[in-house]
Amino acid sequence: MHAQGAGGASPDGGRSQDAGARGDAAQAGRDAARRADGPRAGDGGTGCGTCPEGTTCGSANGLPVCRSATGIPRVGHVFVVLMENTTLQRLKDSTNTPYLHGLFAQGASANDYHGVAHPSLPNYIALVSGSTGGVQCDCNPTGGACNPLVCNTLLGACGCAQPGHHLGDQLDAARLSWRAYAEDLGTPCNGTSAGSYAVRHVPFLYFTTLTADLPRCADRVVDYGQLTGDLAGDARAFSFIAPNLVHDMHDPAPAGPQNLANGDAWLMTEIPKITGSAAYRQGGLLVIVWDEDDLSGVLAPDDTIPMIVLSPYAKSGGYASTTHADHYALLATLEDALGLPRLGAAAQARPLADYFPDR
Repeated sequence: MHAQGAGGASPDGGRSQDAGARGDAAQAGRDAARRADGPRAGDGGTGCGTCPEGTTCGSANGLPVCRSATGIPRVGHVFVVLMENTTLQRLKDSTNTPYLHGLFAQGASANDYHGVAHPSLPNYIALVSGSTGGVQCDCNPTGGACNPLVCNTLLGACGCAQPGHHLGDQLDAARLSWRAYAEDLGTPCNGTSAGSYAVRHVPFLYFTTLTADLPRCADRVVDYGQLTGDLAGDARAFSFIAPNLVHDMHDPAPAGPQNLANGDAWLMTEIPKITGSAAYRQGGLLVIVWDEDDLSGVLAPDDTIPMIVLSPYAKSGGYASTTHADHYALLATLEDALGLPRLGAAAQARPLADYFPDR
């Protein structure tokens, strides 16, 4: 129930289950290899089981793991929690985010991570497709054509459906299960914002390859309340988590210390549910990342944003990467970790290999 790395990080409160987690992670590496499609290459009895073609058996934090050519470990389950509108410096300077400060001290994090656009939505689209898709505002999945009068940093009164492919399409093609969990979504595949639910924070709902197939969409995009049951049963290989507008630090407006406190409290309650699950402990990967900085690049330069990586395979003990990275680098990392081809700009991106020890 912890992010066990070289420094023994424990985001659930510090209880150590080292031996159990290591054994679970070793089994997960073998399970992930069995799920991968294509020819296999033997590992010579080194503890990885049978690694998928294109990977080699190695170790991370002493745990046997199949690694891609880029050095990213192959994992059984990935969790991505996407937060809102906060700079790294603002979060580190805060005095009301004890849980996040603990994660910075325990896990691995970024000192030079950036969004790829402004405002929010193009960052979400980019993270799951490798492209902003030409999106220049927080537009809707359906609606009239966008133009500068109705689509800009302040307005998004138009529709910007995306015809291209996304990470969910890749996962389905590889026969890997996935879900997007959106807090306050209510009805599955809900494409209309209401209350504290913002459809712009669920990027998969913008892609017509998903929304044109309602049964598929209703299974893949569900209310956040379903995550607990999935974690207790058969967790999806990829889980995208969108807190509501209060819990992701977006609201209230104008932003102030309360935004940070709200998000920290939510993460303190919810993250241990993930790190305590078998899906995480058995070789999982959890990324908590923000979409963009707090001023949306309008009133100030594009500042660094927070990103935290937790995994039995990741570095820990407060490791802080100084490597420049962005949402495309994160997408490349997720795809390499799941054995998927690279989408769009992720193909040229440098994945986050330095977050994982060599052995």
